[in-house]
Amino acid sequence: MWENRKRGDIGNDCLTSVNGVDCRILGRKRPNGKINKAWYSHKFKGPGLRYEVAACILTSDIVWINGPYMPGDWNDLSIFQDGLMHQLDQGERVEADDGYKGECPRWIKCPGSVISIPARERMQKRTRLRHETFNERLKNFRCLDEKFCHSVAKHSSCFRAICVLTQFAIEPVDDIFDAR
Repeated sequence: MWENRKRGDIGNDCLTSVNGVDCRILGRKRPNGKINKAWYSHKFKGPGLRYEVAACILTSDIVWINGPYMPGDWNDLSIFQDGLMHQLDQGERVEADDGYKGECPRWIKCPGSVISIPARERMQKRTRLRHETFNERLKNFRCLDEKFCHSVAKHSSCFRAICVLTQFAIEPVDDIFDAR
């Protein structure tokens, strides 16, 4: 999966876009009955799980899924530093939003950074919007949009399965038939 980021590459230093995806889960409480802040997601002001998803910029293939993480303890940048950053080749970077500024410019290209080039910002914005559209397609599956009532292990399996199904849904039909 990760090697698919190089499909169609013409020597670009930025092959993928990355973003965090938060999913709702049932509340997690401490033994004293108080809500455990480690599970708290600011995106919907309640308990959740966070995943990191990377997609190839040229092909839109999902090439990386990492998680789940507890969103109260792990922001997008710390998840990137825990996993995907170590998978990048020498000189390779990823396209991301402002939440990843801490690793810009060495590992990340993000808007508003010191090295941001106005002529390229439109393309970068388009790449980030495409990734956000992918994230929204994941939420079309009710088990990711509503509170998940099962174990974290089951959530992880569901999340990955939904990523695969979403990938199939966006693949051009010609590619599917050419694989036979």
